[in-house]
Amino acid sequence: MVKVICRLCVCLLVFLSSVPVTLARDLVVVVKSREVEPYEIALKSLRRTLKESGYDPIIGEYLLPEGGQEKSGLLADIRKKDPRLIVTLGSAATSQISKAIKDIPVTFCMVLNPLASGFVRSMDASGNNLTGASLDIPIQAQFEALRSIVPSAKKIGVIYNPQETESVVLQARRIAREMGLELVGAAINSEEKVPEALRALDKSADTLWSVADSTAFSSGSMKVILLHTLQNKIPFMGLSPAFVKAGALLALDADYQEVGAQCGGLAAKILTGDRPSSLPITTPQKATLHVNLNTAEIIGLKIPANRLKGAVVLK
Repeated sequence: MVKVICRLCVCLLVFLSSVPVTLARDLVVVVKSREVEPYEIALKSLRRTLKESGYDPIIGEYLLPEGGQEKSGLLADIRKKDPRLIVTLGSAATSQISKAIKDIPVTFCMVLNPLASGFVRSMDASGNNLTGASLDIPIQAQFEALRSIVPSAKKIGVIYNPQETESVVLQARRIAREMGLELVGAAINSEEKVPEALRALDKSADTLWSVADSTAFSSGSMKVILLHTLQNKIPFMGLSPAFVKAGALLALDADYQEVGAQCGGLAAKILTGDRPSSLPITTPQKATLHVNLNTAEIIGLKIPANRLKGAVVLK
C-alpha cells in the first residue's frame, strides 16, 4: 500500500510540474486618465495578452478624478485593496500614481516621453517601481517618414522647452546627423516665445518637427504654429493624427493594440516575479502614416502616389 501511495505521489508531482504556475486571481488595478477609445483598445489588448500568458486576474478599473480630494480618495482606496499591480493609462494617471505610490509595481501604458516626464530614469531600466509601454515612435522612423513625404528636407526645425524635452532633442539631433540630416532647435521657456521661435526657424530650417512638449505645443500655441506653417508653406510633422486633421502635413500613429500587448507582456512578467526596475520601457514597432493632401496642396508639395501606400490620407 505504501508503495502504491508513493507511486501516486510521484505521478501527482510530475503532473503538477507540467502545469504552468499562474496567479490567476491576483488583483490588478487599472487607472485611466480619461475615457477615450485608444485607451480601451490598449486595455482590451492588455487583457488578452495576460490571458495568453496564463493569467486571469481580477481587474478593477478606476477613472482618474479631477478634484484633489477625490484623487486622495482614489489613492486611499487603491492602498486599501492592496493590488499586486497597478496599470496606468495615460500620462495624467501615471503622474498621480507614480508620485503617491512607491511600494506597489506600476506598469504604465499610452504615455509619451516617460523619460522626459520624469517617470523613469532610463528607457533601459526605470530604477524605480515603474515600467511600461510608451507611445514614443522611434525618432529614426519619424525622420524616415518625414523624408519619404518631403525628400528635399535637409534641415528639420523643432521648438522645445529645455526643461521638458532637452533629452529628446539631444537624442534626435544625434539620430538626424547619422541620417545625413540636421536638427535645428529653437529653445523657449514660455508659450509666448513660440512666434519668435517660428520666425527664427524660417531662416534656418526647411521643415518643422514636433515633440511632446507642453510648452511648445499647448492648445494656444498650436493654432499659431499651424497658421504659420500653412501661410509660409512649411511642411509640418505633428505628434498625432489629430494634428493632421487640424492642418499638419503628416504624423505617425502608433498601433494601440500593439502598445497594449507590450504593456500586457510587462504586466505578466511582473506577476511572475520580475522587478519593474529591471524591465526596459517598450516603444511601438508598428506605426501608420497619416497625410493631409489639402495641406500638401496649400504648401505646394506634390506627393507621388507610391509614397502614400498604406497611409491614411485626408483629402
